[in-house]
Amino acid sequence: MIKRIKEHPVLSEFIEDTCCENNVCITFADDVSPESYVIIKVDKYYNSLNLGNTPRSVDCLIIRKCINGDFGLTLVELKKAKRSSQINKKQIEEKFENTLDDFMKKFEGLFPLTFKEVKLYLISKIKRDIDKTLTLEYLMNKKIKFNNKVLGIRAEKTNFMIENCY
Repeated sequence: MIKRIKEHPVLSEFIEDTCCENNVCITFADDVSPESYVIIKVDKYYNSLNLGNTPRSVDCLIIRKCINGDFGLTLVELKKAKRSSQINKKQIEEKFENTLDDFMKKFEGLFPLTFKEVKLYLISKIKRDIDKTLTLEYLMNKKIKFNNKVLGIRAEKTNFMIENCY
């Protein structure tokens, strides 16, 4: 499936080697091979459509091949915010929901019907232990439904490491 996505006539234009914006990034553990995942820049896809009202979407959609042969889905929103008051929780929520409900459905023939693991991350420069306010707690407790799973958005600091899925 990773190869099919990388060769897709539309999505191949929005594949990047990194998930990084404004010096806010994620990294991959050393044991996660670059051949085992693909990073799709969903926001760039929607912006390329030149719609009058561009749907909000996450920055990166990552499909990973798990150790056992199943697939994992990771959605990542990158924010340069240093304080949680700089984050609009409704917009963040909408980005994840639109990506799952609209983007995933547009390309459902490419993606498996079920994923072994689905993770949602908000990555920022916020020092969670110091600035853990109602905004971040709201997002962490917000439940988003996808493929009969109930998901929460996990807030992490920049350079958060994506591990292998099993």
